[in-house]
Amino acid sequence: MPRARLARFAIAAILLALTATGCSTVVSGAGQLVAPSTAPDATLAVVGDGHTSFDRLARNSIADIVAFWKKQFPHIAGGKSLTPLTGKIYSVDDSDITASALRNGCLARAGVRVIKDNAFYCTLDDSIAYDRNGFLPKLVAAYGDYFAAAVFSHEFGHAVQARLGIADKERSIVRESQADCAAGAFTASVLAFQAPHLRVTSDQLDQVLTGYIQLRDPVSHAATDPGTHGTGFDRLSSFSDGIEKGVKFCFASAYAKRQFTQRPFVSDSDAQTGGNVPLDQVLDPTPSHDGLLPNLNAFWRAKAKTIGKSWSDVAVVEADHPKCGATAQSDFGYCPDDNTVYYSHKIATSAYSFGDYALGTMFTYGWGLAVRHQLFQRSLDDKPALLAAGCYSGAYAKSVNVDNANGFALSPPDMDEAATAVMTLVGHQEAFGDRGTTGLDRIDSFTLGYFGDLPAC
Repeated sequence: MPRARLARFAIAAILLALTATGCSTVVSGAGQLVAPSTAPDATLAVVGDGHTSFDRLARNSIADIVAFWKKQFPHIAGGKSLTPLTGKIYSVDDSDITASALRNGCLARAGVRVIKDNAFYCTLDDSIAYDRNGFLPKLVAAYGDYFAAAVFSHEFGHAVQARLGIADKERSIVRESQADCAAGAFTASVLAFQAPHLRVTSDQLDQVLTGYIQLRDPVSHAATDPGTHGTGFDRLSSFSDGIEKGVKFCFASAYAKRQFTQRPFVSDSDAQTGGNVPLDQVLDPTPSHDGLLPNLNAFWRAKAKTIGKSWSDVAVVEADHPKCGATAQSDFGYCPDDNTVYYSHKIATSAYSFGDYALGTMFTYGWGLAVRHQLFQRSLDDKPALLAAGCYSGAYAKSVNVDNANGFALSPPDMDEAATAVMTLVGHQEAFGDRGTTGLDRIDSFTLGYFGDLPAC
């Protein structure tokens, strides 16, 4: 569906009231109550250490990441031990570049622009550098302390690639995706309380991953372009695979065959609108209108026929609350009795503010529940129902995420808008409710449908 991209480290307003959790307090989330670490702060040597709270977080994060890879590296390197960084770790203030900072190989070659609002692994001297006063600390403040560990574990993933001798053997998007997968594998160890300094709950991880979407590439990039990292959806699915499947999956030779959704605009008109259509077009159910809602009915009508079943087209109605099972908070939902998806103007405009397909994804979930009801006569109000609807939504998204000049199709930004909706909007009590799922659970089910199609659901 024809939307403009956020800046690389933009702070989105998705989570309206986030509180960063410090290392000295008890943290909770998703039914968890997790005691803070009692380990003393790491004593890593950092060139230019400003002794800020972000520097402290960086030291502790990198120390835990290195400890993780000391254990895991032999499993993917034929028994070889992890060699330490031959370069150094650099903390840099982008507004006051010191002579010591310029000893970093990448800073010395490219200048201040390479460090501003950034963190990186430098292949020139096998070092890690970060901007302690740029957007990274702001993102940590918005999305939680563990955001820093997610970034540093991605960067150390590149150090692992260098040690395996594969850093330059694949195109950029594969290398970056593999580093995201490595960050996920490290995160699994933190979730299992195996990191000395770091703690993260599932709720906090959802906040971090919502921020991680913002580290996507500009939509004008093609998957084959140098420096490409992938869409926010690509990055989340890679991170999630690392959590679920571990380092052996991330660094297997087959990883290079991974599919990606990153693609450029194919028309000037789509680029000029940023990939968005007006709100009233998203909400238009007219069959003659070549839009999302009639396309959803056509898609599921065809799929029902393949399994010998009939499909009754789902209707849409604007109302303050759904007619069935409505609560005081409910503004969006599917009612099986009249086969209708209900939405309020308030929730439609709110979802649309994140992009046309953020709202569109809400509707694909409604249709997913209709699929579960019409074709399989299964429950609609529990966790399995929401995850199944997400899987069906992913399968539908794959079918329309094509460079198609004729008929309904997604625009390059739409997969990121879908990821935002799945992570944050779908689980709101005003919408479908989380039903005991995390944002990561929902991303996993959506990804399963996208890459596995309907048989995987």
